Parts: sequence; structure tokens; C-alpha cells
Amino acid sequence: MARQRTGLSLVIILFALIVEGFDLQAANLAGPAIVAAFGITPAQMGPVLSASLAGVLLGAILIGPLGDRLGRRKIIVGSCVAYGLVSIATVWAQTLWQLTALRFLVGVGLGGMLPNALALAGQIAGPKFRATATGMVGIGITFGGVVAGIVAARLMPAHGWQVMFLVGGVLPLAAAFLVRLTLPAGLPEPAEGEVVEKLGVRRLLSAEFRAQTLAVWTIFALVLMSVYLLNAWIPLVTRAAQFSLEESAWLTTAYHAGGTLGGIAASLLLAWNRWKTAGAFALLGASVLAITGASAWPTLGLTLLIVAAGFSVTGTQNAINGAAGSAYPETLRSAGLGWALGIGRVGSIAGPLVGAAVAGAGTFAPHQFFFIPVLPLALAALLALWLTRRGSAAF
Repeated sequence: MARQRTGLSLVIILFALIVEGFDLQAANLAGPAIVAAFGITPAQMGPVLSASLAGVLLGAILIGPLGDRLGRRKIIVGSCVAYGLVSIATVWAQTLWQLTALRFLVGVGLGGMLPNALALAGQIAGPKFRATATGMVGIGITFGGVVAGIVAARLMPAHGWQVMFLVGGVLPLAAAFLVRLTLPAGLPEPAEGEVVEKLGVRRLLSAEFRAQTLAVWTIFALVLMSVYLLNAWIPLVTRAAQFSLEESAWLTTAYHAGGTLGGIAASLLLAWNRWKTAGAFALLGASVLAITGASAWPTLGLTLLIVAAGFSVTGTQNAINGAAGSAYPETLRSAGLGWALGIGRVGSIAGPLVGAAVAGAGTFAPHQFFFIPVLPLALAALLALWLTRRGSAAF
């Protein structure tokens, strides 16, 4: 019975993260249709695509750590309700500034929810399966992109860009109801004799954790820059390469489908070695993207390479979520993940903006966009291997 309850709880968290993944991708997939509807250039979409990521940065740092004190379920439910309602309001946006502001507010809710969902999954799974469970439920974020791609391909041509935000508003309200109904509160429970420490960035940067914290933050920033550059610009780059709106949506779906497989593989490998798994996936991602950017591949070749890119890059993201989730003790885990995800959002905000700057320069062919994440992923791989050699603590 206990195993069944644990399994059900993890499935509910997985569903909540699928919904989060949908909302993270909603603006990216709606981007080409928004460009056409508003009569703007792809470069002008940069602020809209980065706005939710800036909100995630704020939410992860300010709201994420509250789960360690108030209960993780409470923060998850409140965040889902908040960003669901704002997403529905986005349907009536009339200007780019309105879209940008509303996407920022959606991001605040997403940022508060994510570290608490990951931390609660690890707490429910227990120490033995913590890294694997954290990485496995993190696959939901990627699979949410698959769902978003299917919705975009099927519904957006007939119903316009607004349908992405309508669906993206209803789903988190359903997730909030299920989480409130089924999940434990998720308050930290210190071991006998342990005093609950004051949480926050000062503790993360104490002598005990400083080196691994700075390395983890840098890895998150580099990896999330790469992830969100690709998330934001694959739909626009493929449109620039003369694929139709529907074909572009399916290519984006292929990327996230590969990412789902990569997330599963990375999560299973976390039991072998956490940071070595992250380093191996990051190195594979850099290699695949270098090949992808080297030529204007035909449709089949591009599709296979995009699937491989999703497998390796998203696999890296899942691996670092699982590895970082076990780098701190229970009473510090939401704060540790919240700050890692928050600092990582500096990279994720930069990703779409870098793409916008490259697009605005007009000096690169569409396929050459895939070169941009090669160096960040290679650097992340080196840092992950350094953490492996250092023997980063696991709790």
C-alpha cells in the first residue's frame, strides 16, 4: 500500500511538471503565429520569449525556498493556481508589452512551483531513490513540450495563437486540484537531535557547500541557456528554413520527444554516477549540435539530428536536476534547488535573447544557430566532471 501511495504521488508530481513544461513552451510554439498576427520580425519576439524565464528566476529565488518552511504542497498549489489564471488572461493580450508582462507573471508561478515539485518528489522517494525519482519526474517538463507541440500542430492553425495560452491556463488549475487532494504537505522532517538551520543563500555559500554550490550554479546557467535557446528558436529557425507552421511544430515536437527519451535514460543512469552522467550527456549534446550546425541538412537528416539534440541536451537538464537535488540535506533542498534553478535562469533568459541578437544581425544561415550552444555545453561537461572527481556530497 505504501509503495502504491508513493507511486501515485510521483505520478501526480509528474503530471504537474508536464503542465509546467507545456506552459514553458506555449509562447515558443505560439511565436511564429504571434509574429504573423502582430506583423513583427522574429527578433522582436525575443523579450516575449525571455519574459517567462525572467519570471522563473524571480519565482525560484523568492518563492521556491518558502517550501522548506511553509510546506512544498502549499507552494505548488498556490503557484499552479496563480500562473494558470494569468495564462488564461494572456488570451486577451493586444500588444507585445502586454504579452511580455503576462508571460513574466506566468514565469513567477512556474519558478515557485518547480523546485518544490522536484524536492517533494525526492522526499517521497527517500534517500535510496532520490536522484532517480527527481530526474524521472523532471522528464515531465520535457514531455510537456511534446504535448504543447501536438496541441500547436493540431489546434493553432484553426484557432490561432491564443489557444496555447487557454489550454496552458486550464491545465495548471487541474494540476493544483490533484496536488491538493492527493499529495503530502512536504514539510522537512529533521533527524532526531538535528536543529533546523536557518535556510538561504548564506548557508549554501558556507565553507561546507561553497565550492559545489558555485559549480552547480554555473552548470545550471550554461545548460539552461542552451536548453532555452533551442526551445525558443527551433520553431522560428525551422520557419526561417521554409518549413510550414505545422511542419515547424512537428519538428519542435520531435525535439521534445527525443528529450523525453533522453530524460528517461539520464534518470536511470543517475543511480550509476550523478555528475558523470550529467557530463556525458552535455558532451554528447555539444557534439550533436556541432554536427547539426555544420550543414543545411535535408528533412530526414535534420529530424534525426533534432531528436538526438533533444535526447542529449534535455538529458543533461534532467541529469543536473537529479544530481543537484541530492547535493544538499533535506532541510536545505528546496533552497538549494531554488537557487540553482534561479541562477540557472540567468542563462535561460540569455538564451532567447542571444538568438534574437543573432537573428537581428542577419549574418548567419538558419542551421548555424545550432552552433551557439556548443561551447556552453562543453564547459558544463568539464564542470560536471570536476564535481565527479571532487566527490561532491550526496544526501
